[in-house]
Amino acid sequence: MRADRLLRAALLLQARGRMTAADLAAELEVSVRTVYRDLEALSSAGVPVWTQSGPGGGCRLVDGYRMPLSALSTDEASALLMLGTSAPLRDLGLEPSLIAARRRVTDISGVSDVVTVHVDVPRWFSTVEPVPHLPALARAIRDRCQVDLHYHAKRHERRAPLGLVNKAGTWYAVLESARGPYVVRVGQIDSITVRREKIRRPDRFDLVAFWETWSAEFEASRPHFEVTIRASPGAIAEMPGVFGNRVLSALGTSELAEDGWRTLTLTFEHEAAAVGRLAGFGAEVEVLAPATTRDRLAATAQQIIGVYRKPGPNSQA
Repeated sequence: MRADRLLRAALLLQARGRMTAADLAAELEVSVRTVYRDLEALSSAGVPVWTQSGPGGGCRLVDGYRMPLSALSTDEASALLMLGTSAPLRDLGLEPSLIAARRRVTDISGVSDVVTVHVDVPRWFSTVEPVPHLPALARAIRDRCQVDLHYHAKRHERRAPLGLVNKAGTWYAVLESARGPYVVRVGQIDSITVRREKIRRPDRFDLVAFWETWSAEFEASRPHFEVTIRASPGAIAEMPGVFGNRVLSALGTSELAEDGWRTLTLTFEHEAAAVGRLAGFGAEVEVLAPATTRDRLAATAQQIIGVYRKPGPNSQA
């Protein structure tokens, strides 16, 4: 445990530069006294770390020092090499850097560079949205620079970019405004200019925590139209493929009848979406409520019957 903590302390100093002993203690979840003992141990092991007390002081590594990759354990090196090059890294323009890093880890650690897990983010049959300005935005986030953005809506904004999120193959940017962080789709950005002005990230901003909260609020804000249906076993089997995994919770609370059909409630964006998607199940699904949806689905079925009762374009008179 202590060896892992010593390595983490050195890597923290390498990544952040000067840190106070109190900040290190908070990150490592130990006391300040333990931090000083750990720094002495690192120094004895040949890691050039020094401390300075008083205002402007702190703990840091000698300028230019980098921890060797040989400090990685076999499991840590394997974890880095297990994943192949994913589409998000290609979008960010980091594929060459990743390939070079994988070679370096392989050469130093001796762990085989065999990809055993591949992450394919987009859903089946989905269209990948072009994001030509994503690499520039990613560099601005890395360098903590302000950006000027132009959107499809012809808006111009000067913003502080805080992070990027890839949601099911679609890229979103989290930007800072006077009212706090907000989200835009990267594919809607027409142009970007990275400025020299540096930004100051909000204290303790957590991209993952922000996205989880924002996503929950976004889903809750969308219109919800509930439809109660009866569905055959065949329709039930097809529903995860049609509606996605979100239908599983509805199936888990459904009522099973003696004939094998289930009664459950599904949620749609609006009534037209419900009619359009349920019509594809034909007679394998019956709408029970609301009555307006049942009537609209019946009318849709009559319209379909009317189309196919007419002679087809290739039929003979």
